[in-house]
Amino acid sequence: MEAIDTNVLIRYITGDNEAQLKKATQLIESSEPKLINPIVLVELSWVLSSVYSLSRKTIAETLKDINSCGFFLFRRPKPVTAAIDHFASGYDLADAMIVNLNTENGAPTTYTFDKKAARLSGYELL
Repeated sequence: MEAIDTNVLIRYITGDNEAQLKKATQLIESSEPKLINPIVLVELSWVLSSVYSLSRKTIAETLKDINSCGFFLFRRPKPVTAAIDHFASGYDLADAMIVNLNTENGAPTTYTFDKKAARLSGYELL
């Protein structure tokens, strides 16, 4: 199994560096799907928003494409998919990823002081 880091995914998505795009494409589109850590998706959403100024809608579509294209693999696809859906609905991706992964890991309640995060099912405001 092979995994990729955020910067490889950024090059593949944006194509902003031709030499790196070629290498990223060869790696990603060859042989078996590449593992993506959920943290990579959180970092990706931040980079696409803050560096590339993409809209939430565009980022959500990109995340959904990554999740469904077949080039990538997630160890826990169910909470990752749920987090992407929550992000598309207006929630913070990191908050959504945290609560969905915690729930999948057997912790149905995640306590927080974050009022915005607490709107997500699974969080409880402390």
